[in-house]
Amino acid sequence: MEILKTKGKITTANDKTNLIHRFDVPAGIKSLKINFEYSPKTVEDREKAIMIIKDCFEKYDEEIRGRAADYLPVKNLVTISVDENGKYRGAAHRQSNKQEHIISADFASPGFTKGAVSEGEWDIVLNVHYAGCNMDYILEIEGETE
Repeated sequence: MEILKTKGKITTANDKTNLIHRFDVPAGIKSLKINFEYSPKTVEDREKAIMIIKDCFEKYDEEIRGRAADYLPVKNLVTISVDENGKYRGAAHRQSNKQEHIISADFASPGFTKGAVSEGEWDIVLNVHYAGCNMDYILEIEGETE
């Protein structure tokens, strides 16, 4: 059963923010399957990526060792966390930009707590750790009754 299906854009203005998607879980759901994908994973504009690296050296007062190009690629990072009826259910702080997670009474993907899936208002939070360029994302949540 489809519970949530959405897509959107993450812009550089969303850097270091959290984007909340609220969804309702009906009674009788035994497990949730979360699919999350964003792209691009890396900043594809080479000149922009090099400028980002140089800005970081200046911002953090780092001694530059080698050329800025030696630090490529610059990677975007968006992770997810899940709250169940206002209580933390877990997080997936993974590097991959394509992820699938399961939450159920018998099994939970690493980072999430296994336990019965309760009816009610849930949140899935996109934690935008770094947005070096604009990204597209797809978020799908399916509920299984058996």
